[in-house]
Amino acid sequence: MWVRTPRYRIQRHNVITLLELVLSGQASENDWRVFEAIPLRHNPELDEIRNRCMEIEEREYIGTGRSGFLFSQQGLDELRELLQSLQEKEKEESSKEKDRR
Repeated sequence: MWVRTPRYRIQRHNVITLLELVLSGQASENDWRVFEAIPLRHNPELDEIRNRCMEIEEREYIGTGRSGFLFSQQGLDELRELLQSLQEKEKEESSKEKDRR
């Protein structure tokens, strides 16, 4: 029997959901660590977002505390900007999909 290593194909909507959880203080440290640990070679755009998130983490990560937020306010603001750009791309892609039908 052949056994393969599991492959995780994180999509844009998964990253959007994670960033929404981070911004609302509901993401766990483990959620964040899984995201940062998996290169997204199947999608260069998302891998660039992941790299930018890792840069923000280096400067602004504070870990879990009483507030429940993983990042400082500055980090949350930067992540919010990334989230907004992802949401805009998701809407564009969704409208293109509707136009094709």
